[in-house]
Amino acid sequence: MAWMRMMGVDSVEYHRQTVLDRQDDHPGAALAYYATRGETPLSWGGGGAARLGLDGHVSPEQYEDIFGPGGARHPVTGERLASTKRPGLELVVSAHKSVAEIGVIGRVEDMHRILDAERDGTIAYLEALTQDRGGRRGRSATPTPTSGLVYASTRHATSRAGDPCPHDHVLLANIVEMLDERGGWKAADTALWREHLHAATAYGRLCSAKLAVDLGYGIVADDGPSGRLGHWAIAGIPDAAMITHSKRAIEIDDATGGTHEGTYRQRAIAARKTRSAKQNEPIGDLMVRWQRELNEGLYSVAEIDELVRDSHRSRITHSLSDAQLDDLGGELLGPDGRLAAEKVFARRDVVVAAAPHLFGLEPEFLDCVVDRVLAHPDAVALEPIRAAREPVWAPKCIVDTELAIQGQARTRHDEEGAPVLTRASIDAAIDRTEESLGGRLTDSQHRTVVGICESGRSLDVVVGLAGSGKTTALKAVRLACEDAGLRVLGTATSGQAARTVGRDAGIESFTVASLLARIDRGSVKLDARCSDRRDSR
Repeated sequence: MAWMRMMGVDSVEYHRQTVLDRQDDHPGAALAYYATRGETPLSWGGGGAARLGLDGHVSPEQYEDIFGPGGARHPVTGERLASTKRPGLELVVSAHKSVAEIGVIGRVEDMHRILDAERDGTIAYLEALTQDRGGRRGRSATPTPTSGLVYASTRHATSRAGDPCPHDHVLLANIVEMLDERGGWKAADTALWREHLHAATAYGRLCSAKLAVDLGYGIVADDGPSGRLGHWAIAGIPDAAMITHSKRAIEIDDATGGTHEGTYRQRAIAARKTRSAKQNEPIGDLMVRWQRELNEGLYSVAEIDELVRDSHRSRITHSLSDAQLDDLGGELLGPDGRLAAEKVFARRDVVVAAAPHLFGLEPEFLDCVVDRVLAHPDAVALEPIRAAREPVWAPKCIVDTELAIQGQARTRHDEEGAPVLTRASIDAAIDRTEESLGGRLTDSQHRTVVGICESGRSLDVVVGLAGSGKTTALKAVRLACEDAGLRVLGTATSGQAARTVGRDAGIESFTVASLLARIDRGSVKLDARCSDRRDSR
């Protein structure tokens, strides 16, 4: 699993103290923690680092040059290479908890090799992306080829709660060497890295799954509590063992209100707030404790090792037939498919959707599968948008649904019979809205309110940019309708949009799915106060 966040001064100082100065090491285990590997020193990597002569372990001087305040400097000449407020992004690549457990039962080298594969695959995806278009040039931010990443990485093997949790910190410097005619060094397109994080993660998982299979392990799908995790696990590792060694995850769950609740951002904030110094236990004590905890969880090390051996899976096929590829494309693009849930998708979204179906296959096969999905008859290429970074598609089922909605909207727009409000009640509602705002509605907002309240149509459509004041106009419409004895209900396709309408416009609002379910149950009734057209669903 991988996550990413912008680095600030605090992040730079944290890694200087805990990794560069080795303040987070366990006693007597600086470079030999968790068997043959340990909490390793920061090491340079990436095509851009090679161009700067950065290789091997990171020295304090080099660290300051690349991640110091104001932007990176050349480690030899001291020349300022880029002026930036943010020194870079921190990428954390963490092995699945089942991979941590095979280290506890004595398969430490396998554990490290599997995490190596996941980290290397994740970085390889970002490296290729950065080399292809990781720079920006001019006011138009033209995507520009570069020499690649400049990064420093280190491995940790425990969580802050003292559980087995092998993971790598990768510090991506906010600097790239431009390979266009002008050349030189500039700040990186960090938004591009964030956009492709999930795709890079999916590719890393594909690489680690392949190695796990080659090492003789059985693997099983793990979609997580949300059903969208898209990961894999070592077969045979009991859930009880993984839960026993998930104390850090439980801390974060508790901080966000319950098991696996909260958004990614909320969980990240909770992780920082609940972060404490690593438990100060020697490596021998840690391993003894971990194995004792397994025994207390009803499984001995020997029993878990036997379960893993019994779950060995023979070598699987390294390709899919044309029919299987077509079936996969149809599944991903179908009404219940992952891409239909996205509605509009780019190539990176297909990578995320397709990778879990290929665990155990050669990672290089992914590009072929993605190409086949994008060429599938149910993938509709959309017209290019000037501001878009890359081409986008939509599933045919979504396009068909939207066309059907459009047809219904045209029909309803031509129908009359909705209540027409008096101009006096409309003006009174506008006055009350402006009084609550402490300012006047814009001309477009005023026209919108009057147009909706006087049209008499079954459907009116309002189009406007985000922040243009649509919800404020709806507030005035609500006041006018309520003064006329009408009931106003709001609905939206997303919960966040429904909540916004409820909060900012004061309209009783639900998601479309929730509203339809409430109507079916009879808890919401569309009576004459809502509409004189009872079949308005």
